Amino acid sequence: MPNIDLNTTYIIRLSLDSIEGYKEALIKRKKQLPKMAEQIVREVSEVGLQDNYESAILLPIQNDGKVVSGGIQTTDEIDTYREFGTGIVGSNNPHIAEYLVKVGWKYDVNEHGEKGWIYPKDDGTYGWTKGLPAEKKFYEAIIEMEERLPEIAKGKFRK
Repeated sequence: MPNIDLNTTYIIRLSLDSIEGYKEALIKRKKQLPKMAEQIVREVSEVGLQDNYESAILLPIQNDGKVVSGGIQTTDEIDTYREFGTGIVGSNNPHIAEYLVKVGWKYDVNEHGEKGWIYPKDDGTYGWTKGLPAEKKFYEAIIEMEERLPEIAKGKFRK
């Protein structure tokens, strides 16, 4: 991730009052930083919720005094399949394949291939599929969050 240029400028004069004022401003800013970091993480996380699955939720913001963390998640199994895709159709439109290989994800399990498979539906009937393409909403959310982070951080630091 690139460094964020905050374009922060302080003007001090060569006088004891000016230097003392600068020192007090730095102490005040230092006290504000943890709350600012939490606000930045919250706003970036909210960006990740936009155009995402309905099951996506914000994780609680955590601040251990050194690291502020947060984000989004889903524990919905169906949305997980929608994210990564399944079967032969999913393998034709894979989700960040290098990551999936590392965690052992395989498209087209049980060698269904072009024949597809039948599955039970909630209404008691059966459906047929060759799989689902990856929707990649979380993946796209991560990219959007990374792109918006500098803008959000600059906005907080300029206040």
